[in-house]
Amino acid sequence: MKCSCLFLYVINFVIAAAAQQCVDTDTITASCSNNSSHQPTADFFAWDVAQPPPLLSALFPNSTQLLSSWEAHPLLSKVSFAQHNQQNDQSTTNNNIPVILHDRSSILPLQSDTDSGDPLLSLLTVDDTISILSRPLMRNGVDYKLAKKIVHNGEEHLGMLPNPHYSIEEIIAHFHYGGFSVVIDRMHRRWGAIAVQARRLEEELNAIKVGVNMYLTPEVMLETETDKRNGHTRQGFEAHWDWMDVIVIQLSGRKRWSVANEPIVYLSNKDQKRKPTVEEIQHYGDARFSEFTLCPGDAIYIPRGHIHNASTVLLDDDELDHCPSSYPSEEMAKLLNVNGPSLHLTFGIEQSCEGKVESLLHHAINIYFDDNRASNSIAIPAESCSSRSQAATTHDIKWKSILHHALAAVARRDHSCDFPSFRGTDGKQTDCNCLRRSVPLGLSEKTASMQYARLKKVFLHALDIFSSSASITETAEFVQTLQTPPADPDLTYCFPGYSVEDVVACPEALISLRKTKQKKHEFTQVLMDFHKEASTSFLAALKTMDKFGNDIRERNRKQQLVDLEKVAQVNI
Repeated sequence: MKCSCLFLYVINFVIAAAAQQCVDTDTITASCSNNSSHQPTADFFAWDVAQPPPLLSALFPNSTQLLSSWEAHPLLSKVSFAQHNQQNDQSTTNNNIPVILHDRSSILPLQSDTDSGDPLLSLLTVDDTISILSRPLMRNGVDYKLAKKIVHNGEEHLGMLPNPHYSIEEIIAHFHYGGFSVVIDRMHRRWGAIAVQARRLEEELNAIKVGVNMYLTPEVMLETETDKRNGHTRQGFEAHWDWMDVIVIQLSGRKRWSVANEPIVYLSNKDQKRKPTVEEIQHYGDARFSEFTLCPGDAIYIPRGHIHNASTVLLDDDELDHCPSSYPSEEMAKLLNVNGPSLHLTFGIEQSCEGKVESLLHHAINIYFDDNRASNSIAIPAESCSSRSQAATTHDIKWKSILHHALAAVARRDHSCDFPSFRGTDGKQTDCNCLRRSVPLGLSEKTASMQYARLKKVFLHALDIFSSSASITETAEFVQTLQTPPADPDLTYCFPGYSVEDVVACPEALISLRKTKQKKHEFTQVLMDFHKEASTSFLAALKTMDKFGNDIRERNRKQQLVDLEKVAQVNI
């Protein structure tokens, strides 16, 4: 059985994308012909381009280009002061990353209390990082990291210094002479000026959470043997990809970047985060944009799932021209220190498991079973599960839990959308999944808006995908992957409202349902009944999702204020 569907994206603006979905009633056919058609992006704007949100427009002055890039492909925003030759490295050929050139006039509405005249570039200085690292109880490996890329047997790894505490003098020595980068996590809870901009971005995107990390990488030193062995580069991390969309702002110094032009995992969920394989890194070497240099004031947007890495490098005379040779004021030139260490901030848009189209359907599942308690019969008795698995359970597993995990399995299929170099085993292009698209908060209060109408259409398409393609076999295979907890607890699988009662502890018993004609029929009937009822519960599910997301946001903000008060940085 085949079906085609239009996938749409909504995150305070909605972007069109389309692809095909091929399914079988019990197993998934990996290949589909690609008949996707993209609607004009302008149809999905969530705000007037003439009056875009101030922080986003300061970072990416071309709002149209930003909107068309969101959750689609990386976008570079590059400063071009009057003295800078705009043509040096910005041709549109040779696989260059899409770029916006601008002169920073867009930042003027943000206002500034600093002498630099630029409120974004003066968010943090190298001296400020020393001040933060000097605070009592700052722990290496917890509050900050001293890290650098190391290569062992041809494979990249993250190397970190082991001790929990280092003096400022030791940190500086490891930084300059050992080539270790300084990474400070949760800067939105440590520095008031950064907290203000993180909160602003959170509100402009209607995101559940925006977190900020800081990266300070030493400049290359000609006289060190380590720098010579590393090809005169210094790099804090191995090539990796993030589970969240990120916006990087270069504050001072300069850094060479490499970004994949295709995602390893399309719109990755948090629990799908992993270290790239050697084969994926090798592919990344061939499937990436041309390298580029971030200069002070530059920004880049990278969708989740795209491999990237960055390093300070020894630049020759031609490459020095990639950054402005002079700045509007001596104070700004001193602040930016283009020839010094590289300092940048990464703003992570963290929707996690609570802010996706998948989340919307999980809420619809809860609503359906709360309203239809008779339908929530037992799928697997506790004694059946306990006899088949070492992971014994004391509760019966009901169809509500089975549907939650079936939905999660569908949402985590390995899709590549319209990225042609990732194809199925027969060479045909595989499909992408609208279930992993982000959903902004607040649309339940805008029922007359285009965004609301578009999201409802997405919801109905996603509902069709799930109800027509979920299978017991695929669900059992997914549950099996949950039996081994991830090394990083922060990457644990979740869905909104996930509890112990929802855990399926015995995938073997779940597989056996397929062999029982009555249970297999019951699974199909539950899916059909859910589809019928859920198609009318969109607004109720969206309101529940909004409340759930806003509750999480409020808890995060309260904790943020507590943390800022501890370090006397409250100014939001």
